[in-house]
Amino acid sequence: MNIFLSNSTDIFAGGEDYVLILAKYLQQRGHRVWVSANPGHLLLKKCTEADIGTIPITYTGMSRVFNVAVEVRGYLQRLSIDVIHSNANYDRTVAGIAVAGLRTKHVASVHSAHSIQHNITHWLRNRFGTDRFIADADAVRNVLVAEDKVRADRITVIPIGVENFPKDQERTWRQRTRSSWGVAEGTCVIGNVARLVPFKGHRYLIEAIANVVEASRSVLCVVVGDGELQTTLQTQSRTLGLEPYVRFLGFQDNLHELYPAFDIYCHSSLELEAEAFPLAILRALASGLPVVATKVGGIGQMIEEGRTGYLTLPEDATAFAKALLSVMHDPELRRSMGQASFELFTRNFHASAMAERVEQVYTNVLQH
Repeated sequence: MNIFLSNSTDIFAGGEDYVLILAKYLQQRGHRVWVSANPGHLLLKKCTEADIGTIPITYTGMSRVFNVAVEVRGYLQRLSIDVIHSNANYDRTVAGIAVAGLRTKHVASVHSAHSIQHNITHWLRNRFGTDRFIADADAVRNVLVAEDKVRADRITVIPIGVENFPKDQERTWRQRTRSSWGVAEGTCVIGNVARLVPFKGHRYLIEAIANVVEASRSVLCVVVGDGELQTTLQTQSRTLGLEPYVRFLGFQDNLHELYPAFDIYCHSSLELEAEAFPLAILRALASGLPVVATKVGGIGQMIEEGRTGYLTLPEDATAFAKALLSVMHDPELRRSMGQASFELFTRNFHASAMAERVEQVYTNVLQH
């Protein structure tokens, strides 16, 4: 198949990583793949490095939607595209318009548990301009059905998959990274990888770490990511006297070197917000880490309670801290949970399985 993957955002987070991973594995399966994003986007740079074709298109301006759709339509025709697969709301609308009257099919991935229908254009796109929706989790599908009135038989739930990091380098990366952080022997490193935005719940994570520090000072919480709340969260950490125990690293593009340095992974997202199926947790499973997280969106599908980690209610810093301490204080539990996490990842969440299921969706829409 000839496949056109699009993403109209200006950030590089889970949805953008999904496009990169999917493109790699579809290409490995023998398909011809092009990825389109805004000019200069990190996604295009990473695709070029992976020998994936790129198409820079300026996906901005609501008044330009039809002009951008005409531009995309030209690529669909010149490249004989079979399927255009959109991944954000703007390029979802562009794709829905671009395929009108063409044999090209439009598949739309939805990566957040929020309504994607805000105006009549979205309604028309969802009803007539989209052949199939792919939801990352059951929670996403439920929103599409209940709020956007998309028929359930037009939605396929496919959990996101990721690649596992090279195991032969993990020990080296762990030693080197922990040394660069100045981590003392016996210190438990708790990692978090997420944008610093409200729905990720970092405010409650910082409160939980304050509770953890009261019980044990042999801890370091490493927060990886940037965003609008960075200054606010750093101020909160400083006010609580946590500067020696919480470190903000900002955006990092070397996650394969950071995850092996963690002993526990945590994720503190909030209820009824945009979280769906965070890749950061999948990378923790792939790294063989126990996970403590809040039970929101699709996160409950990613953790086996008591076996690979613990789930708590959102906004409950006390319960979150208690779960972290349970894992911190029991090295054998950390080991067994980490092993179970890797087994769960291998069984359910590897990128190859995801690509195969997405390929089947493409095949189905082309046949019907």
